[in-house]
Amino acid sequence: MRKAGRIALGEHDAGAAARAGKACLLLLAQDASDNARKRAEGFAYAAQAPLLRLPYTKQALSDRLGKTGCAIAAVTDPGLAKAFVSALAQADPEQYSSTAAELAAQTRTDTGTAQTSGGRNGKRRKQV
Repeated sequence: MRKAGRIALGEHDAGAAARAGKACLLLLAQDASDNARKRAEGFAYAAQAPLLRLPYTKQALSDRLGKTGCAIAAVTDPGLAKAFVSALAQADPEQYSSTAAELAAQTRTDTGTAQTSGGRNGKRRKQV
């Protein structure tokens, strides 16, 4: 997700993605503080996205993602969010199956990549 640029790492970037409506899923580290949990809940409410408490510590997330002290992250791609949660649901169905079903039921469209206007693009040629 990081290589594709589809994850916002850290409290500041995850909050910005949530406020912009781009966050599909918010992730919270297992050992995140109560203050970080409250902020993540606020971000999830603002983005109308599910909040998922991960089985990984901040140190494990930091090692994997390459950002120190990362407790909150926001996934901005619906397909990657579904794939990530379904992989977690296979490992621990009791805890993550409801979130996986919720993400599978959502039908969000990504309006940023599709061309929506019917107008011309590019240079106009002279008519001879």
